[in-house]
Amino acid sequence: MTVIHQWIQQVSPCVIIVLMMTTTTSHSGGSTGESKPSARVPLCDRRTLKEQYGVTEEFGFASESPLTELPEYFKPWNDIALNLQQLMEERRVRDEVENLPLLDHNKLGSSAEWEAAHMFLAYITQAYVWQDGDEGIPEVLPEAVAVPYHAVSGHLGIPASMTYFDNALVNWKWKDEEQRHCGPENLETVLTLAGGREEQWFFLVSVMIEAECGPALCAIVDAQQAVFDGDDTKLEEALIVIEGAVLKMVKQFKRMGDGLTPETFHNLISPTISGSEAPAFRAKGLTGLIYEGVSDEPLVLRGSSGITNSILPSLDAALGINHRRSDVVHLGDFAECMPGKHAAFVSAVARGPSIRNYVESLPGSNVQVNYIKCLKAVQFFRDFHLQVVTRLGLPQRNERQHN
Repeated sequence: MTVIHQWIQQVSPCVIIVLMMTTTTSHSGGSTGESKPSARVPLCDRRTLKEQYGVTEEFGFASESPLTELPEYFKPWNDIALNLQQLMEERRVRDEVENLPLLDHNKLGSSAEWEAAHMFLAYITQAYVWQDGDEGIPEVLPEAVAVPYHAVSGHLGIPASMTYFDNALVNWKWKDEEQRHCGPENLETVLTLAGGREEQWFFLVSVMIEAECGPALCAIVDAQQAVFDGDDTKLEEALIVIEGAVLKMVKQFKRMGDGLTPETFHNLISPTISGSEAPAFRAKGLTGLIYEGVSDEPLVLRGSSGITNSILPSLDAALGINHRRSDVVHLGDFAECMPGKHAAFVSAVARGPSIRNYVESLPGSNVQVNYIKCLKAVQFFRDFHLQVVTRLGLPQRNERQHN
């Protein structure tokens, strides 16, 4: 039994992972010039990560420079989205939405405009649906929002519902761009619904976690290249970066309770980010939300969840962490909520040279020691995630399945 297998047996039971080995050509030292452990090639050069996969070292999967408003033609969307909190308080969202003109989404230009449009329409939709609470859920989303929302979603390859992409990846801006310090004192969200600064805090912590993850994502590329080249030194360096980045992610996650109370989460945030699969729809006898001009049948779409981010799937793919078969099916449901480029990154990493198999061939080495440290760091992140879930009082059964 290898050291890695021995460590796996000690994994906390709340982390449902099984690391599966696959057969590859053995490696006897990397730098000795022996045959490579895998014929699979690395996903790309790290210099092309941004273009190919939307990944940067500074911000991870988060957008480098999200738009804070759309072009003048889309002013009607701007006027509602940028004032949602006040409109929600005054119960005027539906009046404003029902007076919206049907705008031509094809006038959107850059990728940033399409991404911002999805965020704006997602927030407008959530406010329209939940303005009057559980008892006031509408049956139909008006055409002026439903048609462009559905089209923009198709363009981006994500659902026509609020996702982690809308809440975190593109929903942030600098207070002082010259500082470029990615901390809560220098960040704010572009849009909010009903939770004020606590809502901003909830999503900005995710942005900070994304920023800390950036170096790990780049190091994954370096690590797989090192495996391909048989370079133990570079692999060890990359693994050290990955472990350090994950521990910094935990450090940022620990700040969640500094600016968010369970009461605010339950009463103001959680209800407004729920999708049409929420119990409140079923309680009213509704099977979903009709998107006028798109479908005559109700669409059932999940709401926003941090579990749909691409960080853990990327780390799992890189480190060879495979979930139980029953969980893989469930986790696959969430892949559709990831932006296409991010899902492609996860897939490319999974197809790349196996770090796990390479490390198995180096028992007792510094490479293996640092690999196991990476596994422990990922477990630590998952365990702490469950602690946050418990603290906020969220249902734990699903979180345990997802993790």
